[in-house]
Amino acid sequence: MDDTKNALLSALSKLNSDDMFTIIAFNGESHLYSKSMELASNDAVERAREWINLNFVAGGGTNISHPLNTVH
Repeated sequence: MDDTKNALLSALSKLNSDDMFTIIAFNGESHLYSKSMELASNDAVERAREWINLNFVAGGGTNISHPLNTVH
């Protein structure tokens, strides 16, 4: 799980301020960072970093279909 967090945090740090993003955490349940895409402002990236540290916990299933259908 630490490798996943670190990879995501690294990817966030490489976004340009005009890039857009959202994040889905899943471990049997889906947790959406935002219902819409966010501009990668410094504030949004910092909020996302905090959200990752709170919501990325090991456990549950690894079926990615439900989380992907959530944003589709």
